[in-house]
Amino acid sequence: MTIAGEVELARRAAGGDLAAFAALIRAHEPTLRRFTRRLAGDDGDDLAQETFLAAWRALGQWRGEGTLAAWLRAIATRRFLDQRRTLVGQARHAPLAEAGDIPHCDETERRVRLDRALARLPNRERAAALLVFGEGHSHSEAATMLGVPLGTLKSLVARARTALMPLLEGIET
Repeated sequence: MTIAGEVELARRAAGGDLAAFAALIRAHEPTLRRFTRRLAGDDGDDLAQETFLAAWRALGQWRGEGTLAAWLRAIATRRFLDQRRTLVGQARHAPLAEAGDIPHCDETERRVRLDRALARLPNRERAAALLVFGEGHSHSEAATMLGVPLGTLKSLVARARTALMPLLEGIET
């Protein structure tokens, strides 16, 4: 779907056209759910639903600057970080198995281990790493999506990379 087509559907949906909004959901649901599952783990599907609801309410604010997919990921990331701020006192994720426990692993195992490693990162670093490494956004795009200065985003990405490297040692690519 072209950006012009998305802008037109978004304009119609903002005016109350449920069929137009349903078309936008059909176009973006698979990739958004994949992103939110990697970002929020078991809560990813709920986060995707909340993102679409927030998008429905704010659709009139999207003007077609950038892609709708990036706008949806930005909403999901902000909602994820907001939710996690309220859970600060809860226990962290269980530690990963040592990297040497699985010297050779297939693609599925690599994906599982990467997702577990990401889950161990602090929330803002996880979001930055997913946007830059997982989704291929530039640093400035990711900074805009997270609502942080570019320098802060670069620091988050650098800390994420530093934390991920020892967790992922021994995984063949």
